[in-house]
Amino acid sequence: MGIYSTFKDFFKIFQTKLGLVFAIGLPLFFTVIWMTGYDGATERIDQLTVGIVNQEGADSETIAESIETYVPFQTEQYADLSKAQEEMDDGELVMIVSIPENFINDANDGNSELTYYINQANSEIALAIAESSVAQITSSINEGVFTDTDDAIVSTNIVKTNSINNFAVTMLPMILGFVTYIGVMTMNIQFNLSSMFIQKNHTKYQIFWGRQLLLLLVSIFGSLIVTSVAMLFADTVASFWQMWGFHILVYMASISVTQMSFALFGGLGALFNTALVPLQLMTAGNIIPADMLTGFYRHLGNFLPASNAIQGYMRLIYSGASISPFIMNLLLITVVTFGVSLLRLYSSELSFKQKIKAKPETT
Repeated sequence: MGIYSTFKDFFKIFQTKLGLVFAIGLPLFFTVIWMTGYDGATERIDQLTVGIVNQEGADSETIAESIETYVPFQTEQYADLSKAQEEMDDGELVMIVSIPENFINDANDGNSELTYYINQANSEIALAIAESSVAQITSSINEGVFTDTDDAIVSTNIVKTNSINNFAVTMLPMILGFVTYIGVMTMNIQFNLSSMFIQKNHTKYQIFWGRQLLLLLVSIFGSLIVTSVAMLFADTVASFWQMWGFHILVYMASISVTQMSFALFGGLGALFNTALVPLQLMTAGNIIPADMLTGFYRHLGNFLPASNAIQGYMRLIYSGASISPFIMNLLLITVVTFGVSLLRLYSSELSFKQKIKAKPETT
């Protein structure tokens, strides 16, 4: 047999074709998804929201209205600074512009100040956009409101909240959120093969429920080990118990999603799981705010495990803001995808029994 014959035999094997799909299809999928999702993102900074807090009241209403005009973002007025800071920690605001008390009197004395609050626990793109707009806003107020003098009456005070002193900690949301999904995806590929090896000696139900017990133990103890090691390197706002509890949910959601793909698509489930990788990286919000993505992708992250995990960890590690929405999303993802796997198991078994019963009638 020659090399050409061997070459043709390769294509008779399913795994060869699947390997080619991974080699060509995955880069192609990344290209299509990211190029369409990020397309024109920098032109959609008007989708970001800046909070304006007028602590002086009626005397500075003109200033607040001028800021709304000058900022290239959507704006929302707040009467209370603490409420605005809470929403910024929740990711609703990219920045806060605060007009202090006695702003007008200080301006008349030639020495007034606008305070800008910027959350460091945000994407690099959002931070860059917010910080670059600060000087522009202050300059516009000086030139557009205080036109009777050539001096810059209003100065700038930038307050950076949730500061990050250790760059390594910035990697933690990706490690605990996204890399967990990759690890679980690889594990389920191997568990799927293991299930095939033992199917001669065990029923489908025994294999399925035995596998669920194993996966539950992985969720509890795998997350315990990884969280414990991570906490050795990072000083987080959240407690160990909060970090561990959330990581259990991340494991469970990732396991349920990747398991469902094999239940629905068999061997092609690995391709489906891998196809979710670029979607989760793009919609997680740590590279670029989801609001700046094209319309189709903006809310897609709510339905994906790693996207919710990364956003949840950004709050647990940096700000301590509520992660209730991400917990609910992860629970829903787990329940729905596990339910699909279970339905698929019972429907395939029912179909098999019907074929067995129908056999004598056709002979």
